[in-house]
Amino acid sequence: MKNKDTVYVLYPFVANFGGIERLIVDLARYLDNRGKSLVLLAFQNLVNFADYGAPNLRVETISCQRSLRAEASVLKAYVREQGITSRSILAMEMRGAIYAGMAFEHGYSIHIADPPGLLPSDLAKYSFSLAGNYPELQNERTFVKRCRGQVVHWLTKRGVRKAGGVATMTQRNVEELQTAYGLRFEKIPPGVRVPETISKKSSPRSQIQFLSVCRLEPSKRIDAIIQCFARVVAEDESGVHFSLQIVGQGSQAESLKQLTREHQVEALVKFSGLVSDDELETAYSESDVFVMPARQGYGLPGLESLVRGLQLVVHRDSGVTEFLADMPQVQIVDNFDSSLTVAMKNASINAADSSEELPTVPTSDGWAEKICDLSGWS
Repeated sequence: MKNKDTVYVLYPFVANFGGIERLIVDLARYLDNRGKSLVLLAFQNLVNFADYGAPNLRVETISCQRSLRAEASVLKAYVREQGITSRSILAMEMRGAIYAGMAFEHGYSIHIADPPGLLPSDLAKYSFSLAGNYPELQNERTFVKRCRGQVVHWLTKRGVRKAGGVATMTQRNVEELQTAYGLRFEKIPPGVRVPETISKKSSPRSQIQFLSVCRLEPSKRIDAIIQCFARVVAEDESGVHFSLQIVGQGSQAESLKQLTREHQVEALVKFSGLVSDDELETAYSESDVFVMPARQGYGLPGLESLVRGLQLVVHRDSGVTEFLADMPQVQIVDNFDSSLTVAMKNASINAADSSEELPTVPTSDGWAEKICDLSGWS
């Protein structure tokens, strides 16, 4: 290791800013505040991390031929030439575990946010070894897919079992990963940055605004939000003025706008696209209910909304619900039709009458501190 105050994250391919990139920013900020530097090792990076609050994060993009063998070989040579020790490296996600197992000596750490069951395109769950773990995929397992999945499973397992410490986000993930790889994973829930001051909504409670913040992709079920929002508006008899703000961009932007026209609520729905941090804070401060119906591994925006005083509507299959039990500000739904509509109605009523104290939720610094403890960087 060239500098005892420099540590490394291996995240092989950074295509856009999402949940894992957010965790890397949180880790970089935490380390920077404690006099340490974080370097991101990647084969591809399309994100300017300075735009997301990590101006001192250095990115080392390693150029080489696109093949697993070639990339692992070049990565191995790079860490050797730079004098980087395995104990100073945190590999992110299952793909990071594969490269770590091929390129590094024992002792690095691994963080896996999304296990095979949460990754539609992952092949490991089709392997011979994991067939019993995912019986619902029985009819999809061709012989070729099983063979390819077995190779991916072997490579991932080797990477995981060479690690000095392994972590994931939720108890559901802990159980799936321990069954797959035979190691005890530590549960370290990601958290939010709690703002020093929180702007309160100034408009009357007779004006209820729903908010969604996510990529506009099918898996996020923004179409369900719009359809249920239209029902809430149509069925309301209280005279409340409802509005919906959708923050984010993605492949469904135009089709979702068309959906608002079909349901005749286009005048009540605002599509904001990508926004700055200040603009996002404004959106939170002007809103009453955050709606997050996607099935997902975690769901950090839901926690962000809670610490800013919003009501939250969230799907039961979001991993973050593990930390939201018995919170009066939270409505948990099981489907995208009637229960989502009812939950949005109930949340709007609670928002109008809300006097609850802000809940306590996991924080980004708490997550980063535990990751540093796991990796031996404290």
